[in-house]
Formats: sequence, C-alpha cells, structure tokens
Amino acid sequence: MSIATAKRFTRAEYHRLTELGFFGEDDRVELIKGQLIHMAAKGTAHSVCETRLARELSGNWV
Repeated sequence: MSIATAKRFTRAEYHRLTELGFFGEDDRVELIKGQLIHMAAKGTAHSVCETRLARELSGNWV
C-alpha cells in the first residue's frame, strides 16, 4: 500500500499557474503553506466586521 503526498506549491509555481490562466478570473484562490486554498466569497457579515475593525483601528468612532 502506498500513501500519496499532496503537492506543495512554491510562490513561483503559483504565480506561473496564474500566468498560464490555470485559475479563472473569478476564482478566489490563495497559496497557504504550499497548498492551494479556495476561499469563500465575502458575505455581509464579513464586510460588516471588516468595516467595524477599520473604524476601530483608525480611531473613527461612529
């Protein structure tokens, strides 16, 4: 029995895949610790948290 090992990508390989059009224009893919991760689309809750965090960090209280 053999065990398969997942391919770990380098940054150069990731950028090359992008140049070759491997990912679609709307694909949300990130390289994290050598793995290609499909990211979920930002929803309303994410956007609200992001806005609140930006306000807190900038000191603009609403």
